[in-house]
Amino acid sequence: MDSSIWAALSSYLIPLLLLLVFLEQISYLKKKRTVPGPSLVFPFLGNAVSLVRNPTRFWENQSDLAQASPLGVSANYIIGKFVVFVRSTDLSHKVFANVRPDAFHLIGHPFGKKLFGDHNLIYMFGQDHKDLRRLLAPNFTPRALSIYVPIQQRIVAEHLARWLQLSNGTPIGLRWLCRDMNLDTSQTVFVGPYLSGESKERFNFDYNLFNVGLMKLPIDLPGFAFREARLAVKRLAQTLGGQSS
Repeated sequence: MDSSIWAALSSYLIPLLLLLVFLEQISYLKKKRTVPGPSLVFPFLGNAVSLVRNPTRFWENQSDLAQASPLGVSANYIIGKFVVFVRSTDLSHKVFANVRPDAFHLIGHPFGKKLFGDHNLIYMFGQDHKDLRRLLAPNFTPRALSIYVPIQQRIVAEHLARWLQLSNGTPIGLRWLCRDMNLDTSQTVFVGPYLSGESKERFNFDYNLFNVGLMKLPIDLPGFAFREARLAVKRLAQTLGGQSS
């Protein structure tokens, strides 16, 4: 490109970029007002990098800020999304009591619709949501729960015995072992013997991709964790859906 053309473009692009950054900061500060949170945010990305690097620390910091607030809330900014963290139990109840099309929406993840799909239960409203909840309700009655508990207790006892064998009296990491135990209890309770060994392995593999993608930047391109997670969600639904046919 000719240097004169590049210089001419730069004279427009740089001021435009600076204007966008300025407007972004103003929009964030206007929404934030006096709510505890970062005074300034990194342009366009916000605090997405710190969220990806250490999710636990990120949300702990938000919780600490909210604890110091009279309202029990704190604010942040993640890739174009203004985020409000609610620590107050009473305020949380009020928010969930007002989930409807003209008020609050559940999102599950800042880019949840792209990850879970527009027709996920948490994005439904009205009669469709009521009909699906009515179909799911029998799975969570006291009678149903009384059936689940002995199954869960048996699986937990099996895993604990396996952990003791693995440790052989020495400390071992429990993070992945607990994950496997939780997957085993959920799969056995809700799908029972209809999930084959091969299907379980496929489910575990895709579920891990999904969890990793939740904590990564939402770059929906081949080779990125978010894309792998989005595709894994579809395969998880296919794996579970195939068991009912």
